[in-house]
Amino acid sequence: MWVEFKCPICGGDLDDDKSMANFMVCNESSHGTLRLFTGDGCFFTSNEKVAEELVKKGKRVHVVDPQEFLQDMTDLSAGRAPPSQIRIQ
Repeated sequence: MWVEFKCPICGGDLDDDKSMANFMVCNESSHGTLRLFTGDGCFFTSNEKVAEELVKKGKRVHVVDPQEFLQDMTDLSAGRAPPSQIRIQ
């Protein structure tokens, strides 16, 4: 079965994110980079106005710092927990 993912903001196709597994991405300049985690359907953006639009459409969304987000995902794929996920007991 083939599922086509569409961007909820611009209506364009979401493409497979080659830099991160299980993510789809839309890089439309009108709203900036928007990522969808296919595991749970959460969207990730660094644009608060885009996040507000997604919430209005009933989508789950996280506003992130793009550099921190990419570093955290790189750490996870390498088997290292990002500092925000390390708990000291």
